[in-house]
Amino acid sequence: MPSWGPKTREAGAYISGALFAIGWWFFIDSVVYSKNWDYGRDGEKHASIEFVDWVPGICSTLGLIIINCVDKASLTGDSFTFSDSGSVSVQWIARLFLFIGFSFMAGGLAGSISVMCLKYIIPDYGEVFTFWGICSVVQNAAIMLSAAVLWFSQNSSSDEYNFSI
Repeated sequence: MPSWGPKTREAGAYISGALFAIGWWFFIDSVVYSKNWDYGRDGEKHASIEFVDWVPGICSTLGLIIINCVDKASLTGDSFTFSDSGSVSVQWIARLFLFIGFSFMAGGLAGSISVMCLKYIIPDYGEVFTFWGICSVVQNAAIMLSAAVLWFSQNSSSDEYNFSI
C-alpha cells in the first residue's frame, strides 16, 4: 500500500465520516417519515419501523468501531505474545477482532436486506414502505464503505504518527 500524506489521510477521515453520516441520515429520515405517516386510511395495509429495523445499523456501526480499532501493523508482526507460554500471538488476536468486526458488518448488511425483503417487499405494502427498507440497506452499505475508507486512510504506512520505543 502506498504511503499517503497527512492531507490525504485527513481527507479520507472526512470522507469516511460523511459516508457514515449519510448512511445514518437515510435511516433516521425513514424513521421520522414512518412516525409521521398517516395510518388512518381505510382498509390499507401498513408497516412501521420498529426495533428490528434498528438492529442491522447498530451491528454495522459496532463492526466499524471494532475494525478500526485494529492496527494494521499488528496483523503482520508475530513477535509479541499475550501469554507466558507464547501460544497466543498479537497477530492472531488482531485477526480474530478483524474477523469479528467484518462479521458484524456483513451481518448488518445481510440483516437489512432480510428485513427489507421480509417486512417491506414480500407483503407488498407499497412503494413508500419499500423505501423504508431500501433506506436501511443504503445505511448499512454506506457504513461498510465508510469503514473501508477509514481503514485504508488511517492505517497507511507513514512515520508521522508512528512512534517506536
